[in-house]
Amino acid sequence: MVWEDEKSGRERLTGYIVLNDDYVDRVLGGAEDERKRLHKWRKTYELTQVSKEAKSSLPGFNIAGWNSSYTRSPIPAEEMKEWVDTTVGEIAALRPTQILEIGCGTGLLLLRIAPGCERYVAVDFAPTVLKKLKNQMEALGGAWEAVTLLERSADNFDGLVENSFDTVIINSVVQHFPNLAYLTRVLERAVHVVKPGGRVFVGDLRNLELLKPLAVSVELYQAPPSMSLAVLRERVRHRIRFEEQLVISPAFFLALRQQFPKISRVEIRPKRGRFDNEMTRFRYDAILHLGPEPDRVVKTAWQDWADQRLTLESTAGRLREQGTDILAIERIPNGRIEGDLEALEGLANSEASGSVGDFKESLEKREHRGVSPQTLYALGEELGYHVDMSWAASRPDGSYDVVFCRGADNNSVRPVIAWPQPPVFCENLARYANSPGRAVLQENLMEQLLNYSREKLPESMVPAAFIAVDALPLTANGALNLNALPPPQVLPDQ
Repeated sequence: MVWEDEKSGRERLTGYIVLNDDYVDRVLGGAEDERKRLHKWRKTYELTQVSKEAKSSLPGFNIAGWNSSYTRSPIPAEEMKEWVDTTVGEIAALRPTQILEIGCGTGLLLLRIAPGCERYVAVDFAPTVLKKLKNQMEALGGAWEAVTLLERSADNFDGLVENSFDTVIINSVVQHFPNLAYLTRVLERAVHVVKPGGRVFVGDLRNLELLKPLAVSVELYQAPPSMSLAVLRERVRHRIRFEEQLVISPAFFLALRQQFPKISRVEIRPKRGRFDNEMTRFRYDAILHLGPEPDRVVKTAWQDWADQRLTLESTAGRLREQGTDILAIERIPNGRIEGDLEALEGLANSEASGSVGDFKESLEKREHRGVSPQTLYALGEELGYHVDMSWAASRPDGSYDVVFCRGADNNSVRPVIAWPQPPVFCENLARYANSPGRAVLQENLMEQLLNYSREKLPESMVPAAFIAVDALPLTANGALNLNALPPPQVLPDQ
């Protein structure tokens, strides 16, 4: 296909190919690719522990390497402290005594949870990080006889006996796993070693349903006011396409229940927190409860936020009513990401043009109606209700469901709730995650094909570029539809 270059006015020959997905999947899911990606992450993580931040960190609070996607600078210590405290609180509510932690890192959880446990086995694949953790334990003093540190990969469960733990923790490490098959393998083995009545806590997961609004949010924050919306759109597309971390839909864990019958129920909770950052906006915890099935499930009539025209004030009024022991509300618009969703919608309008500065100004004029989950947690606490929230519905707008239950508190057994959930299918789990490295592999294949063309074809027949497409577009008559082929794109510098 010949396209005219907008900058030079010259014609460019562009080739289109359909990649063999089975080949790409074999490469990305192969042992060699897994080894390379894990090795790269280990080296990156170990380098954070020789930084000035790591050397100057206080024992028990080594947060070196925790950087913001927005500013690329370290996340403020007070925000990280809240993240640690809320995560520890969520795990402590499960009342664990025998824990296996996969990817213990610098011990942000271990150093707070292990002292109250009978047994704590912590695994990490980075020897430098484990050495730092041992030094922290020595500096803090106290008895650590219940703790065993093991240097090994996340999928290595050698010597760990079936039904020998009541809790497995996999917190804020899944995003660094090489692919979904690796995560599934780790979870299968985690389920195997947890006794019935226990649970697997998978924390700080990036939400696939919100990958696009996150990309818009970050790129819009970093964009100078003079940047055009066309350039911003291309940067957002590039960020999504070249995402190198594993991003998981909450629906994956619901589908996993069909594959592993030992899982009796699944909870999906948006992250708690007062601070507005990427962790509270776009991440969640998944808790896999292992058999038997719960005896009592709270079933209640769900109130739809939009249909009932609910507001924060009307919700508070209902909770204050005498006799209201349980209030269940679904599809609450998420105030944390409302602006990001509006920005995504605005950019999706191909007719929208102008500068980033003007675009931001127009967004600031919009009236926001969403409610932050933390606001409802605070409301429930004020009025004497235990509050449970869920992202199990896996909606792309990030809306959430909530149940207020009077008479329960964090020290009592949490109510078991039948949350709204989408239909899920375990036959093709790949639909519930991205594929880290796919875009890079495609680029490498394009480059190899281009070099091969230069060697084998006359110069006039060598394409300026190759573009991978899912399928060649066809007309109703089955002929190649040239007009439907995507034009070549170049990521602008600014």
